[in-house]
Amino acid sequence: MKELLGIIGGMQFTDVVDILLVSVLFYFLFALLKETRSAVALRGLISIMIVSFLVFFFAKVLNLRAVSMIFERFWIVVLLVFLIVFQNEFKKALTDIGQMKIFRHFFHQSGAFLEEILKAVGIMSSRRIGALLAIERRNPLKSYADTGTAVDSAITSELVRTIFAHYTPLHDGAMILHGDRIVAAGCILPLTNDPNVSKELGTRHRAAIGLSEETDAVVLVVSEETGTISLAVHGNLYRNQTLDSLRSELQQLLDIESEVESAT
Repeated sequence: MKELLGIIGGMQFTDVVDILLVSVLFYFLFALLKETRSAVALRGLISIMIVSFLVFFFAKVLNLRAVSMIFERFWIVVLLVFLIVFQNEFKKALTDIGQMKIFRHFFHQSGAFLEEILKAVGIMSSRRIGALLAIERRNPLKSYADTGTAVDSAITSELVRTIFAHYTPLHDGAMILHGDRIVAAGCILPLTNDPNVSKELGTRHRAAIGLSEETDAVVLVVSEETGTISLAVHGNLYRNQTLDSLRSELQQLLDIESEVESAT
């Protein structure tokens, strides 16, 4: 106890600032994680940290050297467990930082794969081939991709059109795209429960709205009945898209550099 009082009595102003900065860091870290699905694991981890600190404290007071030595290194194990349990949350946080305008200004994606998507959508629209394409942004779509068949291929117009061709095994589901690759096809997406959605809209359109409500994905729909191209984002459906308007919207939403700009 005297040792602890001696540490407190010897604290300087810089030590107080140091503690406050660490406290603020942990506050924002816990605020980031508390609303996630790992909130229960977070509470368990905090409980372990509190118990470990109490054990370490009493070990110091009672001069239990072996226990003190073990718990002096225990924080390394806690840190590793923390990183493993919350790896998805940290990945999302880093992705959010990467999406900030100050960083996006320096890192533009090439628009080559976008032109392949637009070419496929345009042809399918003219031939009235139904299609549903979900483009991943910050929120991972792995749970939805796992409901379909893995593809893991570069995006090409020919492959997209082949997958959505009539009577092919995967044409009824959704295609998940990430970056310039097709992740999976034949995937099942959640349907919207919004009562204000028009009853004229079919399953593809409702699935597009549903996914855009639950994630920040950009979803493209080609109507099998009319050939109309629609864009769903943030729970809203924008119908009657032209290829030019769709290109403009996708370049902005995906922060893609146009091929004309990259060429110059």
